Amino acid sequence: MRRILNRKINYYRFSNSNWNPLAHASLYSKLVIILFLVFTVTVLALTYQLEKNIADSHIELVKDELKSIAAISAVSIDGDFVDDLREPEQQQNKKYIAIKQFFAQLIEANQNIKDIYIMRKGATNEELVFLVDADPDPAEFGEIYDVEVAPDMVSGFERPAVDRDFTTDKWGMMLSGYAPVKNSRGETVAIIGIDYDVGSIEAGIGQRKKQILLYSLVSMGIMLVISLILAKSIIGRLNRVKRAVDIILEDERHTTQLYKEKDEVNLLAFRVNKLIQKFTVEKEKILISIIMTLVNTLEVRDQYTHGHSTEVALMATDIMDKLNMDTEEKFTINFAALLHDIGKIGITDTVLNKTGKLTDAEFDIIKQHSVIGAKILESIPSLNQIQLIVKHHHERYDGRGYPVGLAGQDISLGSRIIAVADSFQAMISDRPYREGMSQAVAMEELERNKGTQFDPEIVDVFLELCRAKKYKI
Repeated sequence: MRRILNRKINYYRFSNSNWNPLAHASLYSKLVIILFLVFTVTVLALTYQLEKNIADSHIELVKDELKSIAAISAVSIDGDFVDDLREPEQQQNKKYIAIKQFFAQLIEANQNIKDIYIMRKGATNEELVFLVDADPDPAEFGEIYDVEVAPDMVSGFERPAVDRDFTTDKWGMMLSGYAPVKNSRGETVAIIGIDYDVGSIEAGIGQRKKQILLYSLVSMGIMLVISLILAKSIIGRLNRVKRAVDIILEDERHTTQLYKEKDEVNLLAFRVNKLIQKFTVEKEKILISIIMTLVNTLEVRDQYTHGHSTEVALMATDIMDKLNMDTEEKFTINFAALLHDIGKIGITDTVLNKTGKLTDAEFDIIKQHSVIGAKILESIPSLNQIQLIVKHHHERYDGRGYPVGLAGQDISLGSRIIAVADSFQAMISDRPYREGMSQAVAMEELERNKGTQFDPEIVDVFLELCRAKKYKI
């Protein structure tokens, strides 16, 4: 009996001394198939859910974008001028032409925009009247538009709104966003409408679906490789167990096999997260380009501050370099400096370009620009830090500034830096009612107001820069 057992053991050792995975091809294949099917079903289920929701989520995203662009654009329109539009001959007015040029710039900045127009209420509640239309085939001045075609349009007289569904008129099928245009008294006099062509929306949905399909195929390929590796790992472990049993049978005693196990499993969740991350939309890039267009429009409107924002940004950069601030913080504050006066887009031309001294009431209107600027930037979450800097750049170190009355270190560093650069640039710049100060006199003003209007540390740093560099040419 012992000889028979020894023969069986010797035969077993001989036949398995060089264990061949091919002998277990059937088990290996089954493991690969099972693992691959589990991973594939997971990927396909995820793909199905994504494709099912992709159209709705993309359209909702487009709707939010339309409302944001309409709201931002509306504050740049001179409501008093729009309110006075009555005759077709007024289309030759410089302000009217400037509005159409502004609309053309917005359309060029965002190729999804098909048309931008301004309408006022008509003789009845069912009618709206075209005042401005930037379409290549525009509506005529005073042309009547039937509200029944786009019933959500009238909501734009109260607040930023968007069509619930696609609408169709003689210009085609589209999705539109609206926002109220207000005069200097805060009264709504018209609405601005922005149309997105359905074709561009469907193209965006199609592009997203193609991306989903591509990443699904790539994920399935990765899952196949993982399945092969896992199956091989499992078979390898069975092989090690079998060799350990061989040793036990040979030596007739327990043998311990010490080896390190390496887990080959890669989490599917990681791949899914990578897939989802690829669907980041370009909404903020588009909105930022719209805002920069508004900055350029502001400098065209306010001829006496042309280039002011750029100069302030350069001075702020010099201060930040002297303070050895990190690159990310410098970028944020530099961007805020470029946008610090964007709120003036909502101030009427009569106040903004007044050549004489402002009345108290007019100065109160001007003071609103920091809050208006912050509201414009609120629509972009990633600019949250920037909008706070813009909002507080007229706060004073002693707490007597506006709009909140913050003091000292409660004012952000970016706002304190821009306050110094903004005031200095304004002092050395020429105005129609006064000649700009010399650099030396402006430096004396900074010295006199440090600790009250300005952060003394920032002033000291900037004055040191002024002694080495000539800012007024």
